[in-house]
Amino acid sequence: MIKKLRKSFIITAMISVLAVLAVIVAAMNIANYLNSDSEADVLLDLLAENGGSFAPFPHEPDISAPAGTDQPPPAPQEAEQPPEKPAGEDVPPPASSSDDDDYDYDDDLDDDDDHDEDENISYAAVTTPAATERPQRDFQPDPRRKYDDLKRKELITAETPYETRYFTVTIKDNGTPESIDTGKIAAVSTEDALEMAQRLIAAGKTRGYESNYKYLIKKTDTGSLCIFIDRGRALKSVRDFMIISLLVALGAAAAVFVLIVIFSGIVTKPVAESYEKQKKFITNAGHELKTPLAVINSCTEVIEMEQGESKWTKGITSQTERLATLTGELVALARMDEGSAQLTFESFSLSETVSEILDPFSLMAEQKGLGFTADIKDGIIFKGDKSMIAKLCSILADNAVKYTPEGGTILFTLSAKGRHIILSSENTAEDIEKGAHPELFDRFRRGDSSHSSETPGYGIGLSMAQSIVNAHGGRIEALSKDGNSLTITARL
Repeated sequence: MIKKLRKSFIITAMISVLAVLAVIVAAMNIANYLNSDSEADVLLDLLAENGGSFAPFPHEPDISAPAGTDQPPPAPQEAEQPPEKPAGEDVPPPASSSDDDDYDYDDDLDDDDDHDEDENISYAAVTTPAATERPQRDFQPDPRRKYDDLKRKELITAETPYETRYFTVTIKDNGTPESIDTGKIAAVSTEDALEMAQRLIAAGKTRGYESNYKYLIKKTDTGSLCIFIDRGRALKSVRDFMIISLLVALGAAAAVFVLIVIFSGIVTKPVAESYEKQKKFITNAGHELKTPLAVINSCTEVIEMEQGESKWTKGITSQTERLATLTGELVALARMDEGSAQLTFESFSLSETVSEILDPFSLMAEQKGLGFTADIKDGIIFKGDKSMIAKLCSILADNAVKYTPEGGTILFTLSAKGRHIILSSENTAEDIEKGAHPELFDRFRRGDSSHSSETPGYGIGLSMAQSIVNAHGGRIEALSKDGNSLTITARL
């Protein structure tokens, strides 16, 4: 009982955990795929708006052109060179008011150095901007467009044209290709690009996936513009994310399973101890009651032999036998529940066993004025404990005869459906609600809800029947279809 309770707890907990993990993993992967797909749509829409290419870069200004003009910069002026000296002629020294001895060559050298310094300064002023003032290339979409889409603003950067692999095909309305651009991709030839575009146009597609390529087909004035973006890496990333998330979820489920198995034993331990004490009490009480009951019964017999039989001795004998029977059934039921009952499984003819058990009950039904019908299929073979199955059939028949009102009917059926064997009893009932009645299998539950009824019984017959069915791996249920009858069905 406790093992079944613990098993049910573990199964229920794991189903709940797996359901939650499945929802989380599915939501994460769907969100990841939709995000990747929306990025592809943004790129396709941008390419479609620009006729199959990204918006052009602005013209690079000439690094030396004056601001605000498109004219090239003037060529740097070379320093004036003195006229070449004619061959064979001497250049006269510069005129001076002093003699040759008074000519200051140091001053002349100083003048030359100053002239060279001026030339260097002038050259640096022309050449330095080329190395220090070169503007960085930055992708700027057409300023006439307003990109209000936040996704597009986040996605489109200066590197986007260089990171995106795509190709375009323009096909006229008459089916002839107008232009094919595969310069931005190496894996697709011109013929493959044309064939792919023509096939999608013929199929009436406008947007979707073709292998690893996300495509968009846009109608133009003269035909159709087909844009294909390679999403191989993005789709691989989506697949990798899905595999990793599934592995993580399975690992988490395995860890939770181990924890549940460990802690379920701790949680159910008090219940198990209480249940074990209850079973031991019933078993011990049963054994302890047998001896005094036997003594009482023996003393009653002695009194009857000495003083003769009387209503008092009859009452004592009847009640001791009743108590002895109840004690035996309680002990047997406790053993069935704890799984310590020794069952002998063998193959036998269930049809013959049920027929033999029902014969005396059919006579009892006739004596009470009840209609008794048995529909037993021949040749049904069952593997189980023959004595326990016979007791199950006896309990169902006895219950039907006891609680069927006068003038009612009883129907017993035995049939095979697939791998299951169906044994059921249906009898007329009074004051019963329509629907399932699992409470009838509770211990000491009487069909008339009265423990003082003249109807014989202890209210543990159906509990015993349930234990027998469970021991054979089946299930039993009680159902009222119309509120005027009760059907108890055992599926073995």
